[in-house]
Amino acid sequence: MNIMIAGGGTGGHLFPGIAIAQEFQKRSPDNNIIFLGHKNGIESRILPKLKFPLKTIPVRGFKGKSIFKKICSVFSIPVSLLKAAYYLKRFHTETVIGLGGYISFPAVVAGSALGIRTVIHEQNSIPGLSNRILGRLADRVFISYEESRIFFQKHKTLLSGMPVRNQLKKKPSPGKEKPFCIFILGGSQGAREINHAVMAALPFLAGFEDRIRFIHQTGQSEINMLKENYNKSGFSAQVSAFIDDMFSCYNQAHIVISRAGASTLAELALCSKASVLIPYPFAAADHQAKNAEAFVDRGAALMINSRDLNGKTLATAIKDLEKDRDKLQKMETRAKTLSMPEASKTIVDECCRMAAQRA
Repeated sequence: MNIMIAGGGTGGHLFPGIAIAQEFQKRSPDNNIIFLGHKNGIESRILPKLKFPLKTIPVRGFKGKSIFKKICSVFSIPVSLLKAAYYLKRFHTETVIGLGGYISFPAVVAGSALGIRTVIHEQNSIPGLSNRILGRLADRVFISYEESRIFFQKHKTLLSGMPVRNQLKKKPSPGKEKPFCIFILGGSQGAREINHAVMAALPFLAGFEDRIRFIHQTGQSEINMLKENYNKSGFSAQVSAFIDDMFSCYNQAHIVISRAGASTLAELALCSKASVLIPYPFAAADHQAKNAEAFVDRGAALMINSRDLNGKTLATAIKDLEKDRDKLQKMETRAKTLSMPEASKTIVDECCRMAAQRA
C-alpha cells in the first residue's frame, strides 16, 4: 500500500505520524510511506534521520498570525492544494492520513477530491478548526479522547488513543538513579513561559542543589540564557535545544514538567511518568487545560495554570513530589492506566481493513 502521512510543523503533529508509519513498515516491507510537510517545520530535520521521504507544500498557519500573515496564509492554500494533488498522483497514493493542523488540510482535501481513501487523527479533546472541517470529508476519524466523539459523525469515528513512537515502547530500566531528576519539556520548540518559571523557581529550591538535577529541553532561542542561569544556581543540569533520545530522558526522570499537548501526555502515560502540567494558555478552545484535567482527575499529574505560575508555586510542587515518594509512585501508577499503547495498531488495522474492502 502507498500511504501519504500529512502532518508536521511541530513535534505534536509529526511524532504520531512517525508512530503510524513505523507500524505500517512493521506490517509489510511493501508498504511505502511518504510524508507531506513544510520546509521550515521540524519534519525537515527529523524525517531524513529516519529515512522517510518528505515532500513539502507552502501552506502556512493561520491562527495567532498578523493580518498580513493571515492573508498570505489564505493565498498559500490554492498552491498547496495543487502541489498536494500532484504528489498524491505521482506517488500513486492509496491512503491519505491527516494529523491535524494546517499541513494536513490540503492533503486530505485533495485526496478526497481525487477519490483516495482519507483518514484523520484528532489528538486533543477539543478538535481544531482544520480537523472539524476535514472530519466531514474523511472516510474515517480516529480520536485520542472519548470527549472528541461529539464533534464528528458517529458512524465514521473510532477511539484509537494517541500513537507513540517505537523508541518509547522499550522497557524502562529498574529504578531511577539519584539525585531526584526533573525533565523539563516545553515541546519541540521549547516553551518560554516554562523556561522562565523554572529559572524563577531555582532560588526557592536553594538547599536542594545536591538532591535535584535537571534535564531541560529549551528550544533554540533561550538555550544560552538557561545554561548560564543553571551554572550560577549551582544545580546540575543537562540543557539541550532539542532532544532526540526521549526514552533515555523519560527513563531517568522522576517527574516531568511540560505543556499538556496530547502527544506529550500519551508519552507520559506510556512511560508511567508523574508530571507537573502547565497548559499552553492560548491553545484553541483551551484544549490543553482540558487534556491536563484528564490526568489531574485520575491522580496522575499536578496542574499549574499560567495565571498561577511563578517561581514559588513551581518550586513548591517540585519539593512536594521530591519529599513524598509514596505520592509520586501513586501518580506513576495512575499515569500508566491512561496509556493506550495499541493506538498505532488500531489505526493501521482499520486502514488495512478499508483497503481490503475497496480491493
